[in-house]
Amino acid sequence: MREKNYLEKSSELLKKKYEEACQKMDQGEYEEAEAQFQDILRLNDSFAPARNKLAVLAIKQQEQDKAREELKRTLEMDPEYPPALTNLGSLEKSEGNFHRAKELYQQAIAKNEEYGPAYNNMGVILREEGEIKESVKYLKKARKHGTLAFSQKSDGPIYKEPGCMIPIILSGLVLLGLLYWFLLVLN
Repeated sequence: MREKNYLEKSSELLKKKYEEACQKMDQGEYEEAEAQFQDILRLNDSFAPARNKLAVLAIKQQEQDKAREELKRTLEMDPEYPPALTNLGSLEKSEGNFHRAKELYQQAIAKNEEYGPAYNNMGVILREEGEIKESVKYLKKARKHGTLAFSQKSDGPIYKEPGCMIPIILSGLVLLGLLYWFLLVLN
């Protein structure tokens, strides 16, 4: 089932608590978020999105074993929950199990063809394996479905990037050539 379906079937109190817990997690307030997700599970012990978010918190805190356990419990609640399948795939990828990770991403896509993170993660793995054409296909689908994220180094000015120097040098040479030609025409 999709997260929005869980939320549609939930009480306003649970929805509010879930939104607040997600916000706490996004702000890096992990202990508070974890406590709120636990509260949600006390209200509804079959609310897979909260259990999945506990796994995400464990991943963020580099507690892979705890994350794997939470994902296992999430998938016991809902074996077709795409975020849990995708997160488990990410754990497999981090351990070098690319084949298993790709299987899990494919399962997530099969369960929800509009789940962008699974397409994104599949695209990233394929890019790392050198399958650029296939990678682009998945990354385009990730963009279409609302999720596209791959790391880009942006800690300096663009002109310091190695690929930018060629156009800058060529532009300078063209300007010098035009200046030289203009000076020749004036004489």
